[in-house]
Amino acid sequence: MTDQPNAWRMLPSSDDPADLALARAEGLLAGLVAHGRPALRWYGAQQRAMVLGSGQRLSELDAAALQVAGVSLHRRASGGTAVLFVPGLLMQDIALPLDHPLYQHDVTASYAWLGAVWMASLAQLGCTELSLVSVAAARADAQQSDPLVRRACFGGRSPYEVLVGGRKLVGFSQVRRRMGALFQVGLYTHWPGAELVALLRLSPAERVATSAALAARVAGLAEVHPKPPSHNAIMDTFAATLAQHHHIVLEATPWSPKEQVATQGALGRYAPVSHQAFVSHHA
Repeated sequence: MTDQPNAWRMLPSSDDPADLALARAEGLLAGLVAHGRPALRWYGAQQRAMVLGSGQRLSELDAAALQVAGVSLHRRASGGTAVLFVPGLLMQDIALPLDHPLYQHDVTASYAWLGAVWMASLAQLGCTELSLVSVAAARADAQQSDPLVRRACFGGRSPYEVLVGGRKLVGFSQVRRRMGALFQVGLYTHWPGAELVALLRLSPAERVATSAALAARVAGLAEVHPKPPSHNAIMDTFAATLAQHHHIVLEATPWSPKEQVATQGALGRYAPVSHQAFVSHHA
């Protein structure tokens, strides 16, 4: 174990099935109690999965379309709406204990440091026309945007998320627990808007309009960067920017036994939603 006071644990990156990927977040939170210092992990998706926000209604999804496409459905612990896990989606979890200087009790303000680090990292990687969503802009957008567009998590805008040319590039969500906060971040290489919309419960005309609206509001890296950086390059640049802005060092560490137990214990909570659950919901 390092003796550096600003060292964060960096857990192994992975491309797990959605239920395990989501359960690992519970492992990170358990690690705050066991280790007393922040932790970060990166992960991707090799299997397609639709992940709903904690309070999103099943009625917003098309069960038949999910079944035909072979896309599993899960519900995450954080809020917001649907995120489609696809190859090329890069995700990041950061767990902060309550006593860490970057932890803030104001949920909105707590994203400010994360947005700044992400924007500086992407600028270093050659992205241009970057900006952060202001609190006022996020509130105005929530009042004015199409409710159908907001069924997709990337269709909404939260304070300090990263935009490129006015389109959302990096999305945030957060979980608060008694031991600290879990920040969850997502960035697409290619925005799968049409694929996501095809899995929502919409009329044909609504699908066309919603897909077009999302394309105008969301971007993947490949759409805005002539040579999109690899996931490894993004990870390395984020680490360097974190060190530059906050003097934080990332120390590669394995999952501890307590984290592994917490992960396994949470798997059932994030298991695929059954067809019977859809039937019961619509009964």
